[in-house]
Amino acid sequence: MFGWEFPPAKTGGLGTHCYELVRNLGSKGVGVLLFVPKRSENVKNNLENVEIVEVGFDLSNPYARPDSAASEKSYGWNFFDEVETFNKECVATALDKDFDIIHCHDWMTIPAGIELKKKTGSPLIFTVHSTEYDRTISIHPCTNIINTEKKGIDEADRIITVSRNMKTQLLERYNAIEGKISVIYNGIDDSRFPGITEKSNRQLVLFLGRLTSQKGPSFFLQTAEKVLRKEPDVLFVIGGQGEKLPDLIREATDLGIMDRVLFTGYLREEELVRAYEMADVYVMPSVAEPFGISALEAIASGTPTIISKNAGVAERIRNCFKVDYWDTLEIANKIISVLRYDVLRDCMRRNALEELKDLGWCRVAEETIEVYGRAL
Repeated sequence: MFGWEFPPAKTGGLGTHCYELVRNLGSKGVGVLLFVPKRSENVKNNLENVEIVEVGFDLSNPYARPDSAASEKSYGWNFFDEVETFNKECVATALDKDFDIIHCHDWMTIPAGIELKKKTGSPLIFTVHSTEYDRTISIHPCTNIINTEKKGIDEADRIITVSRNMKTQLLERYNAIEGKISVIYNGIDDSRFPGITEKSNRQLVLFLGRLTSQKGPSFFLQTAEKVLRKEPDVLFVIGGQGEKLPDLIREATDLGIMDRVLFTGYLREEELVRAYEMADVYVMPSVAEPFGISALEAIASGTPTIISKNAGVAERIRNCFKVDYWDTLEIANKIISVLRYDVLRDCMRRNALEELKDLGWCRVAEETIEVYGRAL
Protein backbone atom coordinates (compact mmCIF):
# COMPACT_ATOMS: atom_id res chain seq x y z
CA MET A 1 0.00 0.00 0.00
CA PHE A 2 1.22 3.48 -0.92
CA GLY A 3 0.00 6.44 1.13
CA TRP A 4 0.94 10.07 1.58
CA GLU A 5 -0.24 10.77 5.12
CA PHE A 6 0.06 8.74 8.32
CA PRO A 7 -0.02 9.89 11.95
CA PRO A 8 1.51 12.03 13.27
CA ALA A 9 1.78 13.61 9.79
CA LYS A 10 -1.80 14.14 8.68
CA THR A 11 -3.99 17.06 7.69
CA GLY A 12 -7.37 15.40 7.46
CA GLY A 13 -9.38 12.51 6.12
CA LEU A 14 -6.67 10.84 4.01
CA GLY A 15 -4.37 10.30 6.98
CA THR A 16 -7.22 9.11 9.19
CA HIS A 17 -8.43 6.69 6.49
CA CYS A 18 -4.99 5.16 5.93
CA TYR A 19 -4.36 4.64 9.63
CA GLU A 20 -7.75 3.11 10.40
CA LEU A 21 -7.78 0.97 7.25
CA VAL A 22 -4.38 -0.66 7.83
CA ARG A 23 -5.11 -1.08 11.55
CA ASN A 24 -8.33 -2.97 10.82
CA LEU A 25 -6.88 -4.93 7.90
CA GLY A 26 -4.04 -6.07 10.15
CA SER A 27 -6.44 -7.12 12.90
CA LYS A 28 -8.20 -9.33 10.33
CA GLY A 29 -4.99 -11.12 9.39
CA VAL A 30 -4.11 -9.13 6.27
CA GLY A 31 -0.40 -8.32 6.11
CA VAL A 32 0.17 -4.72 5.06
CA LEU A 33 3.39 -3.07 3.90
CA LEU A 34 2.54 0.64 3.97
CA PHE A 35 4.95 2.96 2.15
CA VAL A 36 4.83 6.61 3.23
CA PRO A 37 7.17 9.60 2.75
CA LYS A 38 9.78 10.07 5.45
CA ARG A 39 8.91 13.05 7.66
CA SER A 40 10.78 14.92 10.34
CA GLU A 41 8.82 12.89 12.90
CA ASN A 42 9.00 9.13 12.46
CA VAL A 43 5.66 7.37 12.33
CA LYS A 44 4.69 5.40 15.40
CA ASN A 45 3.57 1.87 14.64
CA ASN A 46 2.48 -0.90 16.96
CA LEU A 47 -0.19 -2.29 14.66
CA GLU A 48 -0.69 -6.01 14.22
CA ASN A 49 0.47 -7.40 10.82
CA VAL A 50 1.43 -3.89 9.63
CA GLU A 51 4.91 -2.78 8.59
CA ILE A 52 5.48 0.92 7.89
CA VAL A 53 8.22 1.66 5.36
CA GLU A 54 9.35 5.30 5.36
CA VAL A 55 10.75 6.08 1.94
CA GLY A 56 13.10 8.78 0.71
CA PHE A 57 14.74 11.76 2.28
CA ASP A 58 13.30 14.05 4.93
CA LEU A 59 10.52 15.63 2.89
CA SER A 60 9.24 19.16 3.45
CA ASN A 61 6.64 19.01 6.18
CA PRO A 62 3.30 20.65 5.29
CA TYR A 63 1.92 19.79 8.73
CA ALA A 64 4.25 22.06 10.73
CA ARG A 65 2.66 24.36 13.30
CA PRO A 66 3.95 27.93 13.69
CA ASP A 67 5.84 26.85 16.80
CA SER A 68 7.60 23.95 15.04
CA ALA A 69 11.33 23.79 14.59
CA ALA A 70 12.78 26.28 12.14
CA SER A 71 14.23 23.47 10.05
CA GLU A 72 10.76 22.35 8.98
CA LYS A 73 9.83 23.87 5.65
CA SER A 74 6.58 24.45 3.84
CA TYR A 75 5.95 22.93 0.46
CA GLY A 76 7.24 25.09 -2.36
CA TRP A 77 7.66 24.81 -6.10
CA ASN A 78 9.61 21.57 -5.74
CA PHE A 79 6.48 19.71 -4.69
CA PHE A 80 6.12 17.73 -7.92
CA ASP A 81 9.81 16.82 -7.85
CA GLU A 82 9.35 15.42 -4.34
CA VAL A 83 6.31 13.41 -5.42
CA GLU A 84 8.27 11.97 -8.36
CA THR A 85 11.23 11.07 -6.14
CA PHE A 86 8.95 9.42 -3.60
CA ASN A 87 7.26 7.27 -6.26
CA LYS A 88 10.56 6.15 -7.80
CA GLU A 89 12.01 5.16 -4.44
CA CYS A 90 8.80 3.35 -3.52
CA VAL A 91 9.09 1.15 -6.61
CA ALA A 92 12.78 0.44 -6.02
CA THR A 93 12.13 -0.54 -2.40
CA ALA A 94 8.93 -2.50 -3.04
CA LEU A 95 10.52 -4.75 -5.65
CA ASP A 96 12.46 -6.43 -2.85
CA LYS A 97 9.23 -7.18 -0.95
CA ASP A 98 6.71 -10.02 -1.25
CA PHE A 99 3.09 -9.01 -1.89
CA ASP A 100 -0.10 -10.04 -3.71
CA ILE A 101 -1.88 -6.71 -4.22
CA ILE A 102 -0.89 -3.08 -4.83
CA HIS A 103 -3.15 -0.43 -3.25
CA CYS A 104 -2.69 3.32 -3.89
CA HIS A 105 -4.34 6.33 -2.25
CA ASP A 106 -4.91 9.44 -4.39
CA TRP A 107 -2.80 10.83 -7.24
CA MET A 108 0.43 11.35 -5.24
CA THR A 109 1.05 7.59 -5.12
CA ILE A 110 -0.52 6.19 -8.29
CA PRO A 111 2.63 6.48 -10.50
CA ALA A 112 4.38 4.01 -8.18
CA GLY A 113 1.41 1.68 -8.31
CA ILE A 114 1.25 1.69 -12.10
CA GLU A 115 4.99 1.05 -12.47
CA LEU A 116 4.96 -1.73 -9.89
CA LYS A 117 2.00 -3.39 -11.59
CA LYS A 118 3.88 -3.42 -14.89
CA LYS A 119 6.96 -4.98 -13.28
CA THR A 120 5.16 -7.61 -11.17
CA GLY A 121 1.77 -8.25 -12.74
CA SER A 122 0.04 -7.81 -9.36
CA PRO A 123 -3.46 -6.27 -9.45
CA LEU A 124 -3.72 -2.54 -8.71
CA ILE A 125 -6.35 -1.01 -6.42
CA PHE A 126 -6.82 2.78 -6.54
CA THR A 127 -8.74 4.57 -3.77
CA VAL A 128 -9.81 8.03 -4.93
CA HIS A 129 -10.43 10.21 -1.88
CA SER A 130 -10.78 13.42 -3.90
CA THR A 131 -9.95 14.75 -7.35
CA GLU A 132 -8.23 17.87 -8.60
CA TYR A 133 -11.66 19.22 -9.53
CA ASP A 134 -12.71 18.93 -5.86
CA ARG A 135 -9.57 20.50 -4.44
CA THR A 136 -9.74 23.50 -6.80
CA ILE A 137 -13.56 23.64 -6.96
CA SER A 138 -12.99 23.38 -10.74
CA ILE A 139 -11.20 26.76 -10.86
CA HIS A 140 -7.89 26.41 -12.75
CA PRO A 141 -7.32 22.73 -11.94
CA CYS A 142 -3.80 21.46 -12.58
CA THR A 143 -3.70 19.55 -15.88
CA ASN A 144 -0.73 17.49 -14.75
CA ILE A 145 -2.64 16.19 -11.71
CA ILE A 146 -5.79 15.50 -13.72
CA ASN A 147 -3.77 13.50 -16.25
CA THR A 148 -2.17 11.51 -13.42
CA GLU A 149 -5.58 10.77 -11.92
CA LYS A 150 -6.93 9.75 -15.32
CA LYS A 151 -4.02 7.38 -15.92
CA GLY A 152 -4.51 5.79 -12.51
CA ILE A 153 -8.23 5.31 -13.14
CA ASP A 154 -7.49 3.70 -16.51
CA GLU A 155 -4.72 1.41 -15.25
CA ALA A 156 -6.30 0.28 -11.97
CA ASP A 157 -7.93 -3.14 -11.85
CA ARG A 158 -10.35 -1.96 -9.17
CA ILE A 159 -11.28 1.54 -7.99
CA ILE A 160 -12.66 2.50 -4.59
CA THR A 161 -14.53 5.77 -4.03
CA VAL A 162 -15.72 7.15 -0.70
CA SER A 163 -19.18 8.19 -1.93
CA ARG A 164 -21.66 7.76 -4.77
CA ASN A 165 -21.06 11.39 -5.75
CA MET A 166 -17.37 10.61 -6.25
CA LYS A 167 -18.23 7.55 -8.34
CA THR A 168 -20.46 9.70 -10.56
CA GLN A 169 -17.66 12.24 -10.99
CA LEU A 170 -15.22 9.54 -12.12
CA LEU A 171 -17.75 8.26 -14.65
CA GLU A 172 -18.57 11.70 -16.05
CA ARG A 173 -15.21 13.50 -15.92
CA TYR A 174 -12.71 10.64 -16.28
CA ASN A 175 -14.72 8.12 -18.36
CA ALA A 176 -14.09 5.44 -15.75
CA ILE A 177 -15.44 1.93 -16.28
CA GLU A 178 -18.39 1.60 -13.91
CA GLY A 179 -17.86 -2.10 -13.29
CA LYS A 180 -14.43 -1.41 -11.76
CA ILE A 181 -15.76 0.99 -9.11
CA SER A 182 -16.83 0.05 -5.57
CA VAL A 183 -18.22 2.65 -3.16
CA ILE A 184 -16.90 2.19 0.38
CA TYR A 185 -17.90 4.97 2.77
CA ASN A 186 -15.41 6.17 5.37
CA GLY A 187 -15.90 5.16 9.00
CA ILE A 188 -15.49 6.45 12.52
CA ASP A 189 -13.77 5.16 15.66
CA ASP A 190 -16.27 6.62 18.10
CA SER A 191 -14.23 5.42 21.09
CA ARG A 192 -11.90 8.39 20.48
CA PHE A 193 -14.72 10.86 21.16
CA PRO A 194 -16.71 11.54 24.34
CA GLY A 195 -20.27 11.21 23.08
CA ILE A 196 -22.96 13.42 24.63
CA THR A 197 -21.53 15.65 27.37
CA GLU A 198 -22.54 18.87 29.07
CA LYS A 199 -21.61 21.97 27.09
CA SER A 200 -20.22 25.20 28.53
CA ASN A 201 -22.42 28.23 29.12
CA ARG A 202 -20.77 30.09 26.24
CA GLN A 203 -22.46 29.08 22.98
CA LEU A 204 -19.90 28.01 20.38
CA VAL A 205 -20.22 27.25 16.66
CA LEU A 206 -17.34 25.31 15.11
CA PHE A 207 -15.71 25.03 11.68
CA LEU A 208 -12.79 22.64 11.16
CA GLY A 209 -10.81 22.07 7.99
CA ARG A 210 -8.12 23.32 5.67
CA LEU A 211 -8.61 27.03 5.02
CA THR A 212 -9.14 26.67 1.28
CA SER A 213 -11.98 27.62 -1.05
CA GLN A 214 -12.98 23.95 -1.23
CA LYS A 215 -13.98 23.85 2.45
CA GLY A 216 -16.12 27.01 2.35
CA PRO A 217 -14.73 29.01 5.32
CA SER A 218 -15.86 32.29 3.73
CA PHE A 219 -19.47 31.03 3.75
CA PHE A 220 -19.00 30.20 7.43
CA LEU A 221 -18.03 33.82 8.17
CA GLN A 222 -20.96 35.19 6.14
CA THR A 223 -23.23 32.89 8.12
CA ALA A 224 -21.68 34.05 11.39
CA GLU A 225 -22.48 37.67 10.62
CA LYS A 226 -26.16 36.79 10.10
CA VAL A 227 -26.36 34.69 13.29
CA LEU A 228 -24.74 37.44 15.37
CA ARG A 229 -27.50 39.88 14.40
CA LYS A 230 -29.91 37.69 16.43
CA GLU A 231 -27.53 36.00 18.89
CA PRO A 232 -24.74 38.52 19.61
CA ASP A 233 -22.94 36.46 22.28
CA VAL A 234 -22.17 33.38 20.16
CA LEU A 235 -18.49 32.59 19.55
CA PHE A 236 -17.48 31.27 16.11
CA VAL A 237 -14.34 29.13 16.05
CA ILE A 238 -12.37 28.37 12.87
CA GLY A 239 -9.90 25.53 13.37
CA GLY A 240 -7.29 24.76 10.72
CA GLN A 241 -4.67 26.39 8.57
CA GLY A 242 -4.33 27.19 4.88
CA GLU A 243 -3.63 29.83 2.28
CA LYS A 244 -6.98 31.59 2.80
CA LEU A 245 -6.23 32.61 6.40
CA PRO A 246 -5.16 36.25 5.66
CA ASP A 247 -8.23 36.74 3.43
CA LEU A 248 -10.52 35.30 6.10
CA ILE A 249 -9.11 37.60 8.79
CA ARG A 250 -9.72 40.57 6.51
CA GLU A 251 -13.24 39.35 5.75
CA ALA A 252 -14.10 38.92 9.44
CA THR A 253 -12.84 42.46 10.06
CA ASP A 254 -14.83 43.89 7.15
CA LEU A 255 -17.98 42.12 8.39
CA GLY A 256 -17.46 43.70 11.81
CA ILE A 257 -17.39 40.36 13.65
CA MET A 258 -13.69 39.91 14.40
CA ASP A 259 -14.35 40.10 18.16
CA ARG A 260 -16.67 37.08 17.84
CA VAL A 261 -14.41 34.91 15.66
CA LEU A 262 -11.47 32.82 16.94
CA PHE A 263 -8.87 31.46 14.51
CA THR A 264 -7.09 28.61 16.27
CA GLY A 265 -4.61 27.47 13.59
CA TYR A 266 -3.79 23.78 13.23
CA LEU A 267 -5.23 21.59 15.99
CA ARG A 268 -3.48 18.48 17.24
CA GLU A 269 -5.47 15.35 18.02
CA GLU A 270 -6.24 16.13 21.66
CA GLU A 271 -7.12 19.74 20.79
CA LEU A 272 -9.40 18.54 18.01
CA VAL A 273 -11.34 16.25 20.34
CA ARG A 274 -11.71 19.07 22.86
CA ALA A 275 -13.00 21.47 20.19
CA TYR A 276 -15.72 19.04 19.11
CA GLU A 277 -16.68 18.47 22.75
CA MET A 278 -17.02 22.20 23.47
CA ALA A 279 -19.03 23.05 20.36
CA ASP A 280 -22.82 23.47 20.41
CA VAL A 281 -23.05 23.22 16.62
CA TYR A 282 -20.64 21.94 13.98
CA VAL A 283 -20.91 23.42 10.47
CA MET A 284 -19.31 21.94 7.35
CA PRO A 285 -20.18 24.32 4.44
CA SER A 286 -17.87 22.65 1.92
CA VAL A 287 -18.14 23.63 -1.73
CA ALA A 288 -16.79 20.18 -2.65
CA GLU A 289 -16.58 17.37 -0.10
CA PRO A 290 -16.06 13.81 -1.36
CA PHE A 291 -16.92 12.50 2.12
CA GLY A 292 -16.30 14.59 5.26
CA ILE A 293 -15.02 12.47 8.16
CA SER A 294 -15.09 15.53 10.42
CA ALA A 295 -18.90 15.43 10.39
CA LEU A 296 -18.81 11.90 11.83
CA GLU A 297 -16.28 13.03 14.46
CA ALA A 298 -18.56 15.91 15.49
CA ILE A 299 -21.54 13.55 15.78
CA ALA A 300 -19.45 11.11 17.84
CA SER A 301 -18.75 14.04 20.18
CA GLY A 302 -22.47 14.65 20.69
CA THR A 303 -22.48 17.82 18.61
CA PRO A 304 -25.43 18.65 16.29
CA THR A 305 -24.12 18.92 12.75
CA ILE A 306 -24.95 20.99 9.67
CA ILE A 307 -23.40 19.81 6.38
CA SER A 308 -23.41 20.61 2.68
CA LYS A 309 -25.95 18.64 0.66
CA ASN A 310 -23.19 17.66 -1.79
CA ALA A 311 -20.95 16.06 0.88
CA GLY A 312 -20.47 12.31 0.62
CA VAL A 313 -21.33 11.90 4.31
CA ALA A 314 -24.79 13.30 3.52
CA GLU A 315 -25.47 10.02 1.69
CA ARG A 316 -25.15 8.07 4.96
CA ILE A 317 -26.31 10.34 7.82
CA ARG A 318 -29.96 11.36 8.16
CA ASN A 319 -30.01 13.06 11.55
CA CYS A 320 -28.27 16.28 10.61
CA PHE A 321 -29.24 19.42 8.73
CA LYS A 322 -28.28 19.37 5.03
CA VAL A 323 -27.94 22.73 3.30
CA ASP A 324 -26.69 24.38 0.13
CA TYR A 325 -23.22 25.69 1.03
CA TRP A 326 -23.98 29.08 -0.55
CA ASP A 327 -27.27 29.63 1.32
CA THR A 328 -25.83 31.42 4.32
CA LEU A 329 -29.24 32.71 5.43
CA GLU A 330 -30.61 29.19 5.69
CA ILE A 331 -27.46 27.95 7.45
CA ALA A 332 -27.87 30.81 9.94
CA ASN A 333 -31.53 29.83 10.51
CA LYS A 334 -30.47 26.26 11.23
CA ILE A 335 -27.72 27.34 13.66
CA ILE A 336 -30.11 29.61 15.58
CA SER A 337 -32.70 26.82 15.76
CA VAL A 338 -30.20 24.38 17.26
CA LEU A 339 -28.93 26.97 19.75
CA ARG A 340 -32.41 28.00 20.90
CA TYR A 341 -34.37 24.75 21.04
CA ASP A 342 -33.15 22.12 23.49
CA VAL A 343 -35.52 19.42 22.24
CA LEU A 344 -34.27 19.77 18.65
CA ARG A 345 -30.64 19.75 19.76
CA ASP A 346 -31.04 16.68 21.97
CA CYS A 347 -33.00 14.78 19.32
CA MET A 348 -30.30 15.41 16.69
CA ARG A 349 -27.54 14.36 19.07
CA ARG A 350 -29.13 11.08 20.19
CA ASN A 351 -30.38 9.91 16.80
CA ALA A 352 -27.18 10.77 14.92
CA LEU A 353 -25.14 8.85 17.49
CA GLU A 354 -27.31 5.79 16.82
CA GLU A 355 -26.45 5.98 13.13
CA LEU A 356 -22.73 5.71 13.86
CA LYS A 357 -23.16 2.13 15.05
CA ASP A 358 -23.13 0.95 11.42
CA LEU A 359 -20.19 3.16 10.39
CA GLY A 360 -17.16 1.58 12.07
CA TRP A 361 -13.79 1.10 10.35
CA CYS A 362 -14.14 -2.66 10.73
CA ARG A 363 -16.83 -2.50 8.03
CA VAL A 364 -14.49 -0.49 5.78
CA ALA A 365 -11.79 -3.15 6.13
CA GLU A 366 -14.22 -5.99 5.39
CA GLU A 367 -15.54 -4.29 2.25
CA THR A 368 -11.97 -3.53 1.13
CA ILE A 369 -11.02 -7.19 1.56
CA GLU A 370 -13.94 -8.08 -0.72
CA VAL A 371 -12.51 -5.72 -3.36
CA TYR A 372 -9.10 -7.39 -2.97
CA GLY A 373 -10.73 -10.76 -3.57
CA ARG A 374 -12.39 -9.59 -6.77
CA ALA A 375 -9.13 -8.09 -8.00
CA LEU A 376 -7.27 -11.35 -7.40
